[in-house]
Amino acid sequence: MDHRVKPGGDEKRKAGVTMSRKPARKVSKRKDTDDDLTPKEWQARHDAACAIVARKYCDIFEFWRDCRYKPCRSARRCIGDARHCLDQRWASVPYDLGITADRRMSAETPPNADRFLWGAHQRAHHSVGKRNPKLPDNRNRREAGKETTTRETTTQATPQIEAQAKSQP
Repeated sequence: MDHRVKPGGDEKRKAGVTMSRKPARKVSKRKDTDDDLTPKEWQARHDAACAIVARKYCDIFEFWRDCRYKPCRSARRCIGDARHCLDQRWASVPYDLGITADRRMSAETPPNADRFLWGAHQRAHHSVGKRNPKLPDNRNRREAGKETTTRETTTQATPQIEAQAKSQP
């Protein structure tokens, strides 16, 4: 018997068998859970990711060797406030060591990292430190300043207007 495939021989065999195919499901775009975060939650997740990366940078630069916080020296790694430590001491890091650490951190980004952790891993070592703590205060002061200036101008303008009204016959 000849088992070789003959041209056109498959058509007879396929004609008798009808294969049912399931319709291809539409791949729905995964809803990102980060889209419905409040600004405070967003900031908290960003700060947490930056704290993780700052601790890694502190360990790379071995700031624990001459840290004032004794548990850091005992553990031989950063245990304290890593963002503050990095913010205070990043200027003492040589340029080439900083560039090497930035590249290493970018390469060590976990494959399952969320957008916050991924973004923090891509930042340079000098920009992961503490965020400006005065920003929310400045915003609150600015808003409070607008209210006080409006109140002051209203209270100052009222006697002047009343005085002008009295002087006119």
